[in-house]
Amino acid sequence: MMMVLMMLAAPPPPLPVESEARRVIERQLQAPPRTEAELSAEEAALIRRQYLQSIGQRIERARDEPR
Repeated sequence: MMMVLMMLAAPPPPLPVESEARRVIERQLQAPPRTEAELSAEEAALIRRQYLQSIGQRIERARDEPR
């Protein structure tokens, strides 16, 4: 019972922040469909390199807005 009261008294969770991942997904959705079924070796290498470089990078955080 006490847990329910604490949950009701808690502020609502913050709204999602527009992030790099969201921008990438939106660009992918706006791009025309691919005509070929597979990636070329160069495309696969580029994706792999970008993925490996992104590992360990910090995700940008939203600033706390004044209430």
